[in-house]
Amino acid sequence: MSCANNRVVSIIKAELGNKKFPHYYGDISRSRIFFLLAGIIMLLGLPILNQTISVPAYISILFVLSVVFIAGITNPAQRMLSVLDLIVSLVGFIVFEYYSVKVFAEGSIYFIYLINQAIAILFLLAFYFAVKTVRGFIVPEKNPPLP
Repeated sequence: MSCANNRVVSIIKAELGNKKFPHYYGDISRSRIFFLLAGIIMLLGLPILNQTISVPAYISILFVLSVVFIAGITNPAQRMLSVLDLIVSLVGFIVFEYYSVKVFAEGSIYFIYLINQAIAILFLLAFYFAVKTVRGFIVPEKNPPLP
């Protein structure tokens, strides 16, 4: 009975990708969702944020589309896409945290600070999981001994 249960668990893990890519943290509930949420918040806040940033609106719209596109193509089997997730989340965090600090220091509208801070936090979380995924490619796995 125990052997059958182990077989079922291994089949489920293989189907979910845990056996093939145990280092991967970019699936449904992780990096992808953080990129999607950041894109949605950026899009909803664009009319307000556009007043405080020095780039044209179409650049902001292209950035939103790029972030959502990258969320869509994230794939645990491709190392370069995982590195791209890492880079985009790092750049997104730096940009939005910079604007958050700048807006707060200038005493501008508090809501703009909160929007930038929320987006920066989402990119920081995406960065964390992207680093863990890239680390999985670099650090060899240790398989525990079978009982």
